[in-house]
Amino acid sequence: MTTTKFSWETEAHRYDESRGGEVRAQAAAEGLGALLPEDVRLLADVGGGTGIIGRRLVRQGREVVVVDLTDAMLRLANDRLPGRAVRASADRLPFRDGTLDAVTSVWLLHLLPDSRPVVAEFARVLRPGGVVVCTVDKDACHDVGSDIDDVLGELRPRRDNAVGAAEQDATARIVAHAAEFGLAPVGEGAFTAHLRGTTPASLAELIRGDRYQFWARRLAPADRLRILDGLAALPDQDRRRPDPTFRLLALRRD
Repeated sequence: MTTTKFSWETEAHRYDESRGGEVRAQAAAEGLGALLPEDVRLLADVGGGTGIIGRRLVRQGREVVVVDLTDAMLRLANDRLPGRAVRASADRLPFRDGTLDAVTSVWLLHLLPDSRPVVAEFARVLRPGGVVVCTVDKDACHDVGSDIDDVLGELRPRRDNAVGAAEQDATARIVAHAAEFGLAPVGEGAFTAHLRGTTPASLAELIRGDRYQFWARRLAPADRLRILDGLAALPDQDRRRPDPTFRLLALRRD
């Protein structure tokens, strides 16, 4: 079986639609907003992709800069927030020390080989009293206790680094990194990714078409066949299983 190399550049045009679209973005923005102090005005949405969440943070009365590395994502973000989308790496943000009221980051830290430098950079750009609000334990949140989860088992996505360390956005890991750089936990929250509920039939179709994100593209042929056979054996092939609820952590700079 031939697989296609995953690319955020080619994924950008369908990213929002394939991941819950406006409804999911609204839920994420509400979750972030609940943990952002009222006096937060200037914030960077790091790894903000297409700006679909950033635009909603603007509607909350905040000045938002979307930061991402993917040009195709940034073009979409600039359509939503003209002049407020910039290309930069999360560990080299284009802001002076202590200038931001907040940093938000949804579904970024789990992708990194090492989240520590990025947490350090978040701390650098925050003013005293500024906050970071980020998703944590992202991959684990996909396990909703459904029969599909039983089929996936240990083949569920785990984006470990080269030496097999635990996922990079595990809460304990982020809290430990944060403590090194003067960030302390001040709150937790969550939001449900509405419209993402998966059915056995839809997941099987995505895997067969090699479109189920990049973790499925790394499956060995035997594992892929075993998952497809397991999905085919499940009842209620077109019934949506529960949507995942994603966890948020708020950290405050001393």
